[in-house]
Amino acid sequence: MHLQSPKKTGLGSSPFAKPRILENPDLKPRQETPFLLLAHPENTLLPKLDFFHSIGVSSSDLARTLSSDPTLLTRSLENQIVPSYNFLKSILLSDEKIVSALKRTTWIFLEDHSKNLVPNIELLRGICVPHSCISLLLTHFPEAVMQRHDEFGKIVKEVKEMGFDPNKSTFVLAVHAISGKGNKSIWKRCFEVYKRWGWSKDDILAAFRKHPHCMMLSEKKIMKGMDFLVNKMGWPSKVIAQLPVVLFFSLEKRIIPRCRVIGVLMSKRLIKQDLSLATVLLPVEECFLERFVTKFEEEVPQLLSVYEGKVDLEEA
Repeated sequence: MHLQSPKKTGLGSSPFAKPRILENPDLKPRQETPFLLLAHPENTLLPKLDFFHSIGVSSSDLARTLSSDPTLLTRSLENQIVPSYNFLKSILLSDEKIVSALKRTTWIFLEDHSKNLVPNIELLRGICVPHSCISLLLTHFPEAVMQRHDEFGKIVKEVKEMGFDPNKSTFVLAVHAISGKGNKSIWKRCFEVYKRWGWSKDDILAAFRKHPHCMMLSEKKIMKGMDFLVNKMGWPSKVIAQLPVVLFFSLEKRIIPRCRVIGVLMSKRLIKQDLSLATVLLPVEECFLERFVTKFEEEVPQLLSVYEGKVDLEEA
C-alpha cells in the first residue's frame, strides 16, 4: 500500500491526496501507531481528514496536529469524532473556535466529555460564569477545563478565594494561570521576580486580579520591562503593579518609541513632568500620535522621526 500514490488510492482530486504528514520529513507520524499503516486510506483515513478539512482545519495545521498526535486518526468518525464535534459546537458555537481548541490539544476530540469536561463546565455555570467566558477558556486553554474534575474544583475554589469575580473574564484566565504543575511553577517564579522589584504579596495578588497572565510572563520579559520603566524612566515600581498590562507591551515597538517622544517634550517643557504611566502607554497608536506628536510638530518638527527611531533625542 502506497499512501502517497493518488492513482492507487483514488485520492487525486482530494486536498489530502498526498497527506502532508507523509510528505514532510519533519512531520512524521509516530511509529508506535501501526493502525495507521494498516488502515485503508480511502475508507478509513480519508473521511476523517476530509471532515477536519470541512470544519476549517488547514492542511498544514492538520499535518502538524496529526504528526504530534496521530491517535486522532484511530478514533471512529461516527462514534467519537462527530459526537465530540457536535458537543463542542454546542458550547463554542463556531467551527473557528473548535479549530483553535483542536490546535491546542487533540484531547478535545479524544476524551469522554462526560468524565471531566461536562462536569467542569457545569461547575462554572453553577457559580454564574458567563457562557462567553466558558467559551474563552475552552477555545484558548482547553487543557485547563479538561483536567480532572476534583482538581478543577480545587482550582476554581482557590481562584474565588483570591477575590476574582466569576462574572468577569479574568476569572477563567486566573483558572488557566494556576492550572497544572507547569503553570503553577511559572506562577511561583513570577511571584519571586516581582518581589525582587519591591512588590508586596498584596501588590502581586492585586496585579494578578487585574491581569492574571502577568503571572505567566517569562522572567526575561518582566526584568527588561521593569528595568526600563523603573530605572530608565523613573516610574515607581509599585505603579506598574497597578497597571500590569504594560508588561505585555513590546519594549521596542511601543514602550521605547513613546518614551523617547515624552522625553523630548519634557526636556523642552512642552508637557508636564509627571505624566502617568497609563497616559503614555495605554492609548492606541493613533491617539498617542495625535496627542503627543502631531500636536507639537511645529515646536519639534523632527518629533515623528524621534518616535520612529530615525533621529536621536539630542538632535530633536
